[in-house]
Amino acid sequence: MREGIVMDKPEFVYSIYIQTSAEKLYHALTDPELIKIYMGGYGPDSTWEPGTPVRWKMDPDGEFEEVGQRVLEAEPGKRLSYTWHTLQPMHRQMFDFASDEEWERAVRERSKVAFDIEPAGEPELGIKLTLTHDGFDSPDSRMLEGVSGGWVAILSTLKTLLEGGKFLDEPA
Repeated sequence: MREGIVMDKPEFVYSIYIQTSAEKLYHALTDPELIKIYMGGYGPDSTWEPGTPVRWKMDPDGEFEEVGQRVLEAEPGKRLSYTWHTLQPMHRQMFDFASDEEWERAVRERSKVAFDIEPAGEPELGIKLTLTHDGFDSPDSRMLEGVSGGWVAILSTLKTLLEGGKFLDEPA
């Protein structure tokens, strides 16, 4: 929760500094080939125009699927925002839902994610990327639980990719 703001719904906010340009960062957020690298073969694809679908690849070997996501904002080099998919059948086992009622309630939750790109203020810090994933129904949202750890790992890998670093699975 951001300091000084009263919120009625929880959100996940994470900022990371990346040594790159705003244009390269935005390109990495929207290019399916780059997304495949830092999201481990999963991820979204779209024309990235406001109102257009964001199709999602839920399986690295699968096809992109329509899961109800839509681009909300797309300002190259500055901001990208889209609605997030609801929980999918594969998530039921992953999150170990106790009852059908709990599952039915959870799959109705519709959140959204926004990527804000800005200069870090100090040239040596590069670009500041702030991810805000919000719109969760409650603090114990299963989707919030899943994205909280997931986004940190994804953005760390994105940083490594853009800064020309080495990935763990690469030989020394």
